[in-house]
Amino acid sequence: TGVIGQPIDLEPIKNGMAKLVSGLNKDGSDSAANAIMTTDTVKKEFACEFSLGGKKCRIGAISKGSGMIHPNMATMLAFITTDANISAEMLKKSLLEVVKDSFNMLSVDGDTSTNDTVAVLASGLCGNEKITSENADYKAFTCALAAICEKLVKLMAKDGEGATKLVECIVSGAAD
Repeated sequence: TGVIGQPIDLEPIKNGMAKLVSGLNKDGSDSAANAIMTTDTVKKEFACEFSLGGKKCRIGAISKGSGMIHPNMATMLAFITTDANISAEMLKKSLLEVVKDSFNMLSVDGDTSTNDTVAVLASGLCGNEKITSENADYKAFTCALAAICEKLVKLMAKDGEGATKLVECIVSGAAD
């Protein structure tokens, strides 16, 4: 993520783009998860399969971040991909719904930063009927996305700088 306030030189990135694109493959998640690590001690990647209208769909994700993490994110990156066929509007709605109860609740050291990203891309190649409203398929997709994001957040908290334990509190019987 670099030094705060220091503009990044885009030329090396632009010059290396063709080589990067030619190296893409379906098994590249592991390499990508390793490539984005900074002070992380373990790579963070997770994937799941779920059904939409009888079609097997997938969501996969990688993330990095172990310090300067405080609610509403900080110096962390998360990249999520899916082959589900979902409209941009519903994808954004689902992500915003899920992020508020996952990434935006994570705190490692109480320090926030200027850099954070959670990005989701959908190829639509799963073959399911396109999700364009809050129907049963939208709920199934959002449930799978929530599981992915919650897993990544737990991995990031567990790998937090100086962390020796992961504490998870489950509250029951409380008024909403």
